[in-house]
Amino acid sequence: MPPDAAEPLNPTAPSTARATTPSTHAPNTALPTAPHGLFGGGAPGRLTTLGALLARPPEVPQTLLADNMPDPFAVTLSTPMLEGGQTHDLWLVATSSGLPYAFPLYRWSASRERFEPALKDGRHLVVFPEGQLPAWWNQGEPVPTEPDLPQDLLRARWAPEVFELGGWVVLFYTARDRQGVLRSAYATSRSIEGPWTDHGPLDVNPRVKTLVPDYPGGASGENPELGTIDGTVVPVEDGSGQQRLALVVKVDGNALRWVDPETGLPRSAPTPLVARQFTMDSDGALRFIGAPNTLLTNGPQHGGLVEGQFFVRENGQLYVLYSAGYFGDHEYRTYVGKLDDVLHGQVRDERLLIDSTSPALGGAWNGPGHPSLEKVGEGLYALYLHAWRNGTDYATHGERRKALRLHLSFRTAEGHPCEPFVVEDQQARAHPKLEHGVLQASKPRRNVCHGG
Repeated sequence: MPPDAAEPLNPTAPSTARATTPSTHAPNTALPTAPHGLFGGGAPGRLTTLGALLARPPEVPQTLLADNMPDPFAVTLSTPMLEGGQTHDLWLVATSSGLPYAFPLYRWSASRERFEPALKDGRHLVVFPEGQLPAWWNQGEPVPTEPDLPQDLLRARWAPEVFELGGWVVLFYTARDRQGVLRSAYATSRSIEGPWTDHGPLDVNPRVKTLVPDYPGGASGENPELGTIDGTVVPVEDGSGQQRLALVVKVDGNALRWVDPETGLPRSAPTPLVARQFTMDSDGALRFIGAPNTLLTNGPQHGGLVEGQFFVRENGQLYVLYSAGYFGDHEYRTYVGKLDDVLHGQVRDERLLIDSTSPALGGAWNGPGHPSLEKVGEGLYALYLHAWRNGTDYATHGERRKALRLHLSFRTAEGHPCEPFVVEDQQARAHPKLEHGVLQASKPRRNVCHGG
């Protein structure tokens, strides 16, 4: 049957039993103190090899879930549940805007080999249940600079990412506040099942004139705050062998647009990716250390923005995957770059990783973006991203983005280190009949995989 016609995966309403109040349980001493779920930690039972993947015939990617799943984030957790069960498995969460609840959780079923709603007491488990949404979230208040925003963008609950940090399960996410500003925020729990404590917005939103000194002012004032979105965590390794943590957010400058009073041309603010070191206290409070560092600012090749960043360390090198272009159609695409120091360096050696012409999409999907990785082998990762089925886009159909899973390799078939490549691209190129139909409009791509 067609992928989107699969059996419904939301058979029950989201659970209202999960509160967002602090847990009354004492900290679980079995939890790891070092960050877990960072750099795509893998889980038993889903490991594979590049050779096994390349031996398969190419297939058109299928949706992981019938539900809309923008900004999909996959994570393998190790945390024991407080009730004595286990949550060490692969979990999936995604953007869920405009709903009376937020961030439904999905769990990998090994027996059925698919993601299914995570159930608790027979109900779909969510981070923020109906009736328990944080009071600071936008409840329909308009955005002065964007008065015609559709409801799913107005009531934004975007880009959830889950990490295990110092005995806590930590959710970083984006929400719009009641003044209309997008905020990077976080919540903590002792278990993925909750209860969750929302800690509210982080102090990471810059004023526009720090980025655009000649901004002429507008509906939000002379020097409004810019939104921030897509918070993600990066381990920072230093010469002492100690591991520190950095939070990287995107400044959402593309949402602030105006006409230049001198030239009469349309302008928008830039969208830098900004990193800042932080620590997490024993009570789950996050504290920033030092000054922020701008890793990357959008250039003319990025279609107005960069966002959806994800970091991975392979072959002794820190890589960053990020998306660019308009999210709502075929223009959205994903790049990969290198970074030597997240707290002081900048992204270099940018290269297009996947776009709408990629053979990996089988001619059926477009706009691949907002990646996350889960390690499944030596130098091999499952690559999760969202895409639009050909024939759909945001302007015409509203939210229809689906979650896909491809693979990213940092090794050659012989096991030598190489620059990352999408495995399914190589599969398609090995089967010309499939490749031919996809590549008629494709841009040339150099083969970056090499021995080392």
